[in-house]
Amino acid sequence: MITGYDAERAARDLENLLAKEAAGLIGLVLETAKSNVRHYPEVKNHLERSIFMLANKIIVGEVQADFWEAWLEQFGKGSLMAGANENPGLQQYMTSPLWNQLRSKGHKVVVGRTKGEYTSIDGTVRRSGGSYAGVDLEELAARRDIDRRFGPTPPTFFLRVALQANKNRILTGLQAIITNFPYHKYFIGGTKS
Repeated sequence: MITGYDAERAARDLENLLAKEAAGLIGLVLETAKSNVRHYPEVKNHLERSIFMLANKIIVGEVQADFWEAWLEQFGKGSLMAGANENPGLQQYMTSPLWNQLRSKGHKVVVGRTKGEYTSIDGTVRRSGGSYAGVDLEELAARRDIDRRFGPTPPTFFLRVALQANKNRILTGLQAIITNFPYHKYFIGGTKS
């Protein structure tokens, strides 16, 4: 005779299994993201994963990088960068003091700055001699007249692609845990009279 169900223990055990599976899946997304990095290799060394519980109800996994080049890798740079519809921080960047005011907001081509100090996107204070003020640096970089790092890079969307590439594996893995969980083992049996 069944007298009850140990829902608290079942929930805890299911949660632990889901957390373990989620940790493995986050690792898979992390490794896929690393393999998608194309233009800024240092980004690979700054990718991290984390897993935590929100309000004791939702398991959250993240792959993130707190490295400025990760933004350039994800959304691109210069004339090839993703537009505001795909780059959530672009409008804020373009209206910040970091944006070179000689640069067009429509074409986004990287151009030289006026003479003086400025803060670059990585937060470093730099000095411009002003000799290339307003000049298309992307074209000069393509011709190899200046350092190629001034050239544009297309977005790789390396984080988004990593998540999309593993979407089916994530859904299948989590579904398998829920489907195969031994719910029946948590029924409480009574004693025979």
